[in-house]
Amino acid sequence: MVAEFEKARVRDFMRDHERPRRSPLSEKLRICPTLACIAGNIPGRKLSKWTLSDEHYQAQFKEIRFCLHGLIGHGAHLAACGSEEQIPALRDFICHLAAFWPEDPDADPVEAEKRYGALFDKEVSDARSYGSAPELSESRKENILIGLEDYLIDMAGQFQKIDQEALDSGLAACESVAAGLRQAWSGVQQDQTPVQPSGPVLGGGMSFG
Repeated sequence: MVAEFEKARVRDFMRDHERPRRSPLSEKLRICPTLACIAGNIPGRKLSKWTLSDEHYQAQFKEIRFCLHGLIGHGAHLAACGSEEQIPALRDFICHLAAFWPEDPDADPVEAEKRYGALFDKEVSDARSYGSAPELSESRKENILIGLEDYLIDMAGQFQKIDQEALDSGLAACESVAAGLRQAWSGVQQDQTPVQPSGPVLGGGMSFG
């Protein structure tokens, strides 16, 4: 099934394949193997051109928005298939991501969390009622992975501003969601144990060079 994926990001993610030259971010995330794979395939150009300018923020927000809507669609598909066990954690992460990266840097993150939480609840409720929801296209899967890349880069860049416990908690939640995505997209049912980092993941600095 992995061979059917045409987009490199999705194909490499499903094969657990990383580029030959691992990024420092990927090495920092070894304790979260699924995230390490995502980080290991971030294009070097993307890392080198990452800035905190308003223009860049808006460009990356568009990617986060596509990611959020992709994750909502994934949640609806899970609900339609009766895979309820992943839905609460997925909803929590969507709300976290929406609050972490609101449309405007000065916007109220709580409002963003409420908005996307409500969107998720509606899509999941509709899927349960109708018993169906479309499976994500490969393009939407790629959008999710691009958004998760943005989240990981930004988390790494703010490690000095974020409480270590909150940092590890966010990464553990993201690892659990990413592992769930890989499992669902592979169509293989298996036990999934959430990853809980046993120590600081991104503490100690980060360089993308």
